[in-house]
Amino acid sequence: MSGLSLTLANGCAEIALDDGKVNALSERLLEDLLAAIGEAAAADCALLIHGRPGVFSGGYDRKLIDAGGPACDAMRAAGDRLTLAMLDYPAPLVIASTGHAMAKAAFMLLLADYRLGAAGAFRIGLNEVAIGMSMPEAAMPQARARLAAPWLNRCALQAELLDPVQAQAAGFYDELLPPEQLLPRARFKLQQLAALDRRAYRETRQLLNAPLRKELAWAFG
Repeated sequence: MSGLSLTLANGCAEIALDDGKVNALSERLLEDLLAAIGEAAAADCALLIHGRPGVFSGGYDRKLIDAGGPACDAMRAAGDRLTLAMLDYPAPLVIASTGHAMAKAAFMLLLADYRLGAAGAFRIGLNEVAIGMSMPEAAMPQARARLAAPWLNRCALQAELLDPVQAQAAGFYDELLPPEQLLPRARFKLQQLAALDRRAYRETRQLLNAPLRKELAWAFG
C-alpha cells in the first residue's frame, strides 16, 4: 500500500496515512484506503484513521485537480466511494486529525463518529471556492448535516480556514488535545466505543445517517 499502513488487533483497526508529505488523496491512496477500510469492516473492527505528525491530509491531489481529465475524474470517483464507505462503516469510526485537514480531508472528519484534533498552528477547512472549485453537489449535504449552522456559510461558501479551536466550534472536531496526547486518547476512545453493543451501535448509526445517506444516493446518481 502507498503511504498507508493497516494494523488489526483485539477488535480494533488502525489506518495510518503517511506519504512523507501532505497525504494528498491521489486515486492510488484512495484505493488503498478503501481496501484497508474494507478489510477492517470484514474483520468487524472499530476503526481509527489518523495522519502523520503535523498533517492529517491536504485533500485531493491538486496536480490532478488542476490537470483535469480522466485521471482527475477517477480520483474524484474514488473519493465518492470513500464517502459512502465511511458513512456505511458497520462499526465505530474515529479520526485523529494530527494537523492540517483540508477540503476532502475535512469532509472525512465530518463523516466519522468521533473526531479528535491536534491543538496548534494548524488549518482546517473547505477551501474549494478559494481554489476556484464549485462545491461538489454531494458535498453540500455533508456540510449541512454536520457543521454548526452559524459556521456553514463561512466554511462552505466563504472557504474560511479555521484554527483547531474554531474547527471544534464549527463541528469538525469533538475534542482537542496536545499533539503528544492525541493518539493515546484516540485509541482509548476507540476502545470505549468498541465496547458498546455492536448490533445496537450499527443499527443506530444507520438510523442516524439515513437522511444524509439518502441525499448522497441521489447526488451520486
